[in-house]
Amino acid sequence: MTQELIGVGDSLFPTPILAYHEELYNADIYPAIFILSRVMSTAYKPLFDVLLPTYGNLVLTLECVNTLFNNTTSPFHLIILNADRPDDYGLTHKWALEFQKTHQNVTYCHRPTNWKEGNQFFNLGFKYCQTDYVVTMMNSMTVEPYWERVPLEILKQDGKVGTVGMKCLFPNGLIESAGIVFNGIIPSDYGRDEAGWRHSESRVDMPCAQWAFAMHRKQAIMGNLPEGVFNGHVGWDDIDNNMCVRSKGWKIVYCGQSVGIHKPRATRGSNTVEAMLKNQYNAHTFYKRWGLWEKYLEGIKMDVKDLLKPETKQMLSNATTEYQVLTHLINVCTQGLSALSKQALEELNVSPEKYVLEMNPATNIFNLKQKNIEGKPPDLNDVNYVPVEHSDNGKGENAKEEVKV
Repeated sequence: MTQELIGVGDSLFPTPILAYHEELYNADIYPAIFILSRVMSTAYKPLFDVLLPTYGNLVLTLECVNTLFNNTTSPFHLIILNADRPDDYGLTHKWALEFQKTHQNVTYCHRPTNWKEGNQFFNLGFKYCQTDYVVTMMNSMTVEPYWERVPLEILKQDGKVGTVGMKCLFPNGLIESAGIVFNGIIPSDYGRDEAGWRHSESRVDMPCAQWAFAMHRKQAIMGNLPEGVFNGHVGWDDIDNNMCVRSKGWKIVYCGQSVGIHKPRATRGSNTVEAMLKNQYNAHTFYKRWGLWEKYLEGIKMDVKDLLKPETKQMLSNATTEYQVLTHLINVCTQGLSALSKQALEELNVSPEKYVLEMNPATNIFNLKQKNIEGKPPDLNDVNYVPVEHSDNGKGENAKEEVKV
């Protein structure tokens, strides 16, 4: 970690005089003024931290931050995790540095290139959190008044809760997510497209929660977010994070008394074929990581018995039944032949481990042959058939079948 001097700002709220460089994430860190100032660190005591990743689209960030400062009644520490986007032309970076001058509770992390995945900016942000409770919030969120109060109380009252997911509404007022449930093994947003006034319970246990708008216990999250497992920004990594939290014994709940409005996929969403294939890869990775792969394979089967033509279905049924019957008969014959051959070798007073009996009843051949010592001895259950040879009349009088057991 290196340090360097930066600008001094104005006299009332000077910008931090120290910038730290995180080599691992190639990010410059500008700590909040209240952290660096002894006087302010004593006077300002945030109750929770907010991790806010940004990637261009400054208008969205401004809307998010404005509602955050206007509709939050508890003191908090905001950590802006900005990655430069080419078409942003450095505007978000310039705004963040200016914003710090008048807001003592803002830490700014700047990275010159896009984050590879969500857990990168989460893990970096957690390093600079100052409290026991941390909010993950996308810059495509805006919050409603008093949004933080009930989640804070839940975390304070129940020390086993690791994550509190909050109600996410679409801009049209319908519910985007009131927690995440599993339909079989498929994660789905609970309450999707229902009226926004519904699912307003203060607390409901849930399997998972949307990390676009959730409050967490820092102890439950730090050290539990793997990197390099998923393709970034195409889904499934936040579901995996929920599973990581639960695997450590923490509970996940939903709070319908805390509301935010979400513009999903506004910053990094993509409908390209490449994004779809990466999402599919992430899904496969998730199912394999959590022992659900076999259930997934079973679930993707499609019942087509009513889609086949009746005549096609009948021919397939007849052929399959014939195959099953003949396969069973071959297995029965093989077992019987192996037992009889073993009996014959015992009559000859030779070891089945060293000798094999070659037989062709059609030509009255019963030859005793020593096994290949160098090779692996064949199993007595293995029966090798030589194809039948037919005479010119096609009636099979000269048919021959040679069996080695």
